[in-house]
Amino acid sequence: MRKLFLYLIIRLTTRHAATAVKIYESIYHKENYKLSHPPLKKKVVTPVDKKQEIIDSLKYLKSKTIKSKRDKGSISMLEGVLATM
Repeated sequence: MRKLFLYLIIRLTTRHAATAVKIYESIYHKENYKLSHPPLKKKVVTPVDKKQEIIDSLKYLKSKTIKSKRDKGSISMLEGVLATM
């Protein structure tokens, strides 16, 4: 009865039922909660060719029909970086 009462108080103070369940499980079922939710695996990031990325960005900025001051500054900066590579 005490656990039910605690769950109802948690539910009344949270917005979502799922959040209340997570809080309740973290209090009473620490071992079971950890076993049922294994840690997330990290995504593998593939290396990107920096020069090609700069070329693509420069190509995109130059193809814009209306260029802002920031776009023009970015174009000149990217051209400078590309020239030094």
